[in-house]
Amino acid sequence: MKSAKDKPEQISESIEILNEATYSENNEYYGHIIEAAQDMIFIHDLKGNVTYINRASVKETGYSEEELLSMNVAQNVPPEYYPKMQELEIKRMQGNREVFTYEMEYFKKNGERIPVRVSSSPIYKDDTLTGVIQIVRNISDLKKAEKILSLQTELSSKICQTNTLDSALEDVLKTALEIGDVDCGGIYIVDEKTSTFKLKCFKNISDKTLSFFENVSSKSKFIRGPLFVNGDESTNGISKEMLDNLRNEENLKFFSIIPFFHMGKPFGSLNIGSHEKDDIPALSKKILVALSQELGGAIARIRSEEAMKESEQKYRQIVESANSIICKFDKNGIILSINEYGASFFGYSRDEIIGRSIFETIVPEHESNGRNLKNVVRDICTNEKDYRTFINENIKKNGDRVWINWSNKQIPDKDGNLTNILAIGNDISEQRKLAEEIKFSEIKFKTLFEKAYEPIFILDQDLFIKDTNNSSLELFHFSKDEIIGMSIYDLIAPLETKRLQYSLSHGFENPNLFMEANFMKNKGQIFPAEINLTTLEIKGEKSVICTLRDITEQKIKEDGLKKQILKYELNEGNLYFSKEPSNLLPFEAFREIIDIGYKGTIISRSELEQFEIEDIEFDYFWLSSRKGKNTLPYTLKSLREFFQGIKCNSVILIDSIDYLIIKNGFIDTYNFITELRDIAYFGNNIIILSIDKDSVDPKQLKLIEKETKPIVTKSADALNNKMIEIIKYILNQNKLGINPTYSSLGKDLVITRPTVRKNVRYLESNRYIIVHRKGRNKRLEVTEKGKKLL
Repeated sequence: MKSAKDKPEQISESIEILNEATYSENNEYYGHIIEAAQDMIFIHDLKGNVTYINRASVKETGYSEEELLSMNVAQNVPPEYYPKMQELEIKRMQGNREVFTYEMEYFKKNGERIPVRVSSSPIYKDDTLTGVIQIVRNISDLKKAEKILSLQTELSSKICQTNTLDSALEDVLKTALEIGDVDCGGIYIVDEKTSTFKLKCFKNISDKTLSFFENVSSKSKFIRGPLFVNGDESTNGISKEMLDNLRNEENLKFFSIIPFFHMGKPFGSLNIGSHEKDDIPALSKKILVALSQELGGAIARIRSEEAMKESEQKYRQIVESANSIICKFDKNGIILSINEYGASFFGYSRDEIIGRSIFETIVPEHESNGRNLKNVVRDICTNEKDYRTFINENIKKNGDRVWINWSNKQIPDKDGNLTNILAIGNDISEQRKLAEEIKFSEIKFKTLFEKAYEPIFILDQDLFIKDTNNSSLELFHFSKDEIIGMSIYDLIAPLETKRLQYSLSHGFENPNLFMEANFMKNKGQIFPAEINLTTLEIKGEKSVICTLRDITEQKIKEDGLKKQILKYELNEGNLYFSKEPSNLLPFEAFREIIDIGYKGTIISRSELEQFEIEDIEFDYFWLSSRKGKNTLPYTLKSLREFFQGIKCNSVILIDSIDYLIIKNGFIDTYNFITELRDIAYFGNNIIILSIDKDSVDPKQLKLIEKETKPIVTKSADALNNKMIEIIKYILNQNKLGINPTYSSLGKDLVITRPTVRKNVRYLESNRYIIVHRKGRNKRLEVTEKGKKLL
């Protein structure tokens, strides 16, 4: 499959052809590729004016398409990069047709700087330079990963040179907090003499928590493997008492306990946590585990160096037990000594390796990347400063290549002449492998499947996921291993599964199906999305391509526009409660939600005529023990069955909760209310409960209040532009001696009758206007409060 940036001239031509009345299937194909690209694509003329942008450009920059097309490319480039742009422009004008690739920063609409990698290619028409196509990739995640790996590498180098335990632990804790991007932590060390845990260093831990862990037994403090606890997740890795303290006393949202060992013996644990974040990235977790493994060896080395000062015998014993490679070689590269761990690591016995050259045993002449290592011994001997720490590729006896971070120290004789080199090394092959995996992932971005900024699923004929792209993993918070093999139904909100099954069973008569549905992320968050399913036949096997677009922001804007004129603070997915003796308040809130497009249902013991039903439509059900038209049994089983058929985005008013309590008992009714809260949440519904507070026990009332939200009015001064316009119109008419009617207001301001009615009702309730009613005739007048507002 071709990349959108392989042939910029073809892309430019395809874009131009897309603007013509007709175009071929091939050009349409290229057009779809450009629009689906995850990278930003800009085309600008020779003056820098933008002439084309793709959808990813709008998403990444925060500007609208119209704003971008009216801008010059220099407007979004920090000034320090202007010389670079001028240099490239001169090369273009001189006829240079190369593809320029470089890194810089880019301004988003909100002023945020993002690091980007730019691929710039000229566009020629009839051999004349007409413009430039810029393919811009957001490399923020890559830079973050590079920073994490850089921190780990710097720390490895630092602790190789550190000879005091306290300094090493402070460096490790500081770096661990940066790698995890968390705000607190501490390192426990097992005391060699007493085998008890001692807190050696910490940051941002309360005195109460420190005191608690001083009294916890050492046995309880240690675990065998790394423990990461996210959000409200439970764990058996530590005691309930410890978990309660970290959660409820220290108020941690995330914490981890990573033990480190030396020769199978526990040395201590690296502990970090966050008061703000629920989790940290998987890469950070891997690096922290690798860091803790390295810390065990570093502690052993430091202790060995401290012991060296006491006696040579103790030094040799600790060296032999260190979890690091410790060897000594002369200025000709002949190995003079090596510890047991080092010899075993490279696959030799000590007798096999001592006395031989490092180039015959553990150092290849050339690294895999081609770097020459023949002169490495000479360079270490003559330039100690540059080679005090040195990373190079080594080789084992069986031919395996490994990467070692060496700390080298020259050892002179009594006259100051160099006699040999002491080298201490730690295996960093896993860290290098992680870096290579990140680099390899860049190659995968070249495929259109992975570049798409919208989630794409490849399903089999039974709608099980065979493959997906990174966008879907980010959206749903699953790993690829977790999501492959799942059914598309597993990602649908539970209350919509049957509706989707019905649509799919009837919709697949055509090769394409487009619809909206509510999906659910890994942690239970529900969001609306548009999905497009296309059936394909590949080598006789039926597959389904499913593209998905998150329309949460779109829905929020739509709902926000609809609810600007609402008097009450009512949001979908919530259960509300009124304890007023009258049903006027809950019904007024109910009819407001109907007025903005929700389907309404009332379940009541009050007669229909008691509700003001003029100009609104809703379903009404009478709670009764008898069967009949528009009746509903009062049993909770029947009510549960009824709510299973309630569609999403509905508003339901139940104004007879006290009646249900009498018939079913408070405990069962209370359990039903808690279920209603789930029904509201998963179905994006609004459910309003009403009860006369004098009809139930105050304690029972408080329990119901804990499961619900009160109905409250919005701020009286939160008027939108349309309401201000209405007040101005009425005031101008009043000055002419006219009190306008609803009809004249709607006609002159071009507002629909329901909108007029809703706005007037809100303005009247907040005393901005007076409605003079005489029969069916209603005339409007601005109050003093309304005049002061203007």
